[in-house]
Amino acid sequence: MGFTPKINNPEEGISQILTAASKFDADRYLYGLQYKHWDESKIELLSAEVATYRTKLEVEYNRLVDFSKVFNKEFATMDNKCYSSALTMLNKLRSGISETKRLFMRFCPRARQENIRSEILNKPKSAYDYSRISADTYQLTLFEFEGYPACVNGLFNEMEKFFFLLIRCLQLCKQVLEDEEKIRCDNKYCKLLLEDFKEKVLSEIADITCLFVRDSEFFSEECNPAIASRNRYDSDEAWAPIGFHNYSKKDVKMLVIKQILDEEEGSDLTRKERHLFGDDETKVHRYRHIIKHFDELIPDNYRRKHLPAKYVLMFFCYIGIQDGKMKDAYDYFIDMYQSSPTHKFEIVTYQAVIGYKEEVLKDKDGSYKAFVETIKQRLFANPTLQNASNF
Repeated sequence: MGFTPKINNPEEGISQILTAASKFDADRYLYGLQYKHWDESKIELLSAEVATYRTKLEVEYNRLVDFSKVFNKEFATMDNKCYSSALTMLNKLRSGISETKRLFMRFCPRARQENIRSEILNKPKSAYDYSRISADTYQLTLFEFEGYPACVNGLFNEMEKFFFLLIRCLQLCKQVLEDEEKIRCDNKYCKLLLEDFKEKVLSEIADITCLFVRDSEFFSEECNPAIASRNRYDSDEAWAPIGFHNYSKKDVKMLVIKQILDEEEGSDLTRKERHLFGDDETKVHRYRHIIKHFDELIPDNYRRKHLPAKYVLMFFCYIGIQDGKMKDAYDYFIDMYQSSPTHKFEIVTYQAVIGYKEEVLKDKDGSYKAFVETIKQRLFANPTLQNASNF
C-alpha cells in the first residue's frame, strides 16, 4: 500500500485531514472492519504497525512544538523560494501524514481501490473521501466490540491514540497559521520583526561588508525577488507585511545587505557603529566625542594606571547598550579610546567592566547619577549641546 494521494492545496490538506481524523470512532471503525475479512494475525500486525506510526508521530510532534515557538518570531524562512507556510507545517509531519493516508486507504472499499487511485490522481479527492472510517453514512453497531476477539479492540485503541495525537499536531499547525495571518495584518509588528532580522544580519556581517560590491548582480531585482518586491514600496513598514514569511532567508538577507550598503554611502558611520547604535549620525558622533574625552569624566583624585572599569560600564548604561551587545561595545570603546592621542590610562579587561553590573544598576552611592551629570557639565556645557545630550 505505498500509494500516497497528493494534496494540491496544503492549507486545505490540513483541514481535510483534521476533519477526517476527527470522524474516527468505534462505529465507523467496525463498519469499515467488517468488510475487510482480516484474520486475527492480520489485525495484530496492523495494530503493531499503527503503534510504530504513533511513536514516529510523537517525535514529529515534539519537533513541531519546537518549530512553532520560533516560526512566527522569524521574519524570513529557510526555504529557498517563496512557499506556503502550510506546506512547511505538513513537511514537519511528513511521515505522520503519509502514514495517515496509508491507514485511511486500508479502509477503502477493496473492489474500488484501483478506481479510487485513478480518481484521486485526476480529481481533487483523496482517500479521506472514500475511506469507511471517515464516512458520513455508516452502519451503527449495537454492542460495539462484544463478540469480537480482543485484537479488534486492541487495533481500535492504537488507531484512536494515533488519531488523537495527529489531531493535536494538526490543531497546532492551524493555530500557528492563524497567528501568522494575524501578524501579517499588523504592519508595525511585521516591521519590528524585519528590524530584528536586520539586526541579526548586521551582527553577522559587521566585519565583512567591505567584501560586498554594491552594484553586484546579486543585489538586482532580476536575481532577488525580495529586492524586486521591496522596491515597489515606499518604506520598510509598508513592505514588511508583504515580505513576512514570503521570501527566503537568503533573499531577505541580501536585501538587508543592500540596504546597509545604500545607507553607508555618504555616511561616515562604521558598520560596527551601525550595529551598536543604529543610523543616527548625531547620536553616534556624540558617543565618539564622549569616548575620546573620557579622561575628563574621571575624578581628579583617581591615581591608578588603568581605566576605572566602573566608569566604562556606567558609560554603557548611559548609552543604553543591551547585554547581547556588551562585548562588541567594549571592543568598540577600547579601539575608540586608544585612538585618541591624549588618552592617559591603560585599558581595563572586559571581565572587570561587567563585574560592576549589579553595583551600577543599583547605584546606591549615586555614582551613576553623578557620572551622567559630569557628562553634561564637562562635555556638553553649551546649552544647545546639553539639551541634545538628553537621550
